[in-house]
Amino acid sequence: MSGIEPKQLKVRSHHIEISVLDYGNEGAPPMLLVHGMRDLAWSLDTVAQHFRDRFRVVAMDQRGHGDSDHVGYYAMSHFVIDVRQVVLGLGLERPVLLGHSFGGEVVAQFAGLFPEVPAACVLLEGLGPPPWEGEGSREAGLFWARSAIEALDGLELRPRGVADLDAATERVRRNHPGLDAARASFLAERGTRPAGEEEGHAGGLVWKWDPFLRTSWGSFNFQQVEECWKRIECPTLAVNGGASGEFWRRDMGGAKRGGEAESYLPADELQRRLDCFSDIECTEVPGAGHMIHFDAPDAVNRAIDDFVRARGLGRE
Repeated sequence: MSGIEPKQLKVRSHHIEISVLDYGNEGAPPMLLVHGMRDLAWSLDTVAQHFRDRFRVVAMDQRGHGDSDHVGYYAMSHFVIDVRQVVLGLGLERPVLLGHSFGGEVVAQFAGLFPEVPAACVLLEGLGPPPWEGEGSREAGLFWARSAIEALDGLELRPRGVADLDAATERVRRNHPGLDAARASFLAERGTRPAGEEEGHAGGLVWKWDPFLRTSWGSFNFQQVEECWKRIECPTLAVNGGASGEFWRRDMGGAKRGGEAESYLPADELQRRLDCFSDIECTEVPGAGHMIHFDAPDAVNRAIDDFVRARGLGRE
């Protein structure tokens, strides 16, 4: 990959360590990048490299991901605590907080609970999943809670494995066809580690995310998420992929509505969510899927660029 090699740091978050990539430029306004579920900090390297000259960019591995500690149980509050500890531990004053997907939900929760901290928020596909059919009803709540427990019953305890780096690269390319071969290989290398003897993949590799991350879904309260959105005081940018509906149909199956549209949120539902924010801009990148920074990195960076420049953020 082009660009500088960031320095890897470890930040203490109470009893665990969080791995952070620091792209340098200390003294510049800070920007903290937070990846999505079953991803890692290196995923946002194209964003980091683009903004490292105008910001002190740091990208964190969320707990249970990458080179941060894997702890076996995960709730939304844990991820929010880790963002807080990285901000405090690295002395990031008035950072721009950027999160993709689940990372966007974590960033927004933090910004709502600590509205005095961020200078701005950027949510890449980070406005939450499509709504359940009948969301808010007793039946939907029961279905959600029961599904979360049933998913844990069938949880594979060992990390998922692949034979070698070539197989890992092929898996990345199959899951993310928008990536070129070089970047897919880069992410496969950074996202795997040699399997331990006890992990059942002798001689092979395993992905650097904890299978028990699935426990986090049972800790979500989407009404609470929206209440946090209403408490965010800083300007916010939402960037959505124009073709991200396919991801949610594949990932969530028939349990979600909004189904056949290319984008994952119907226009009325998108507007309802945007109305929760006091100061938000929203842009859509045509043709990009849920991994919007994979499918259209230049368009994503331009959208963020326009936003931070208009708001007077970062060094010129």
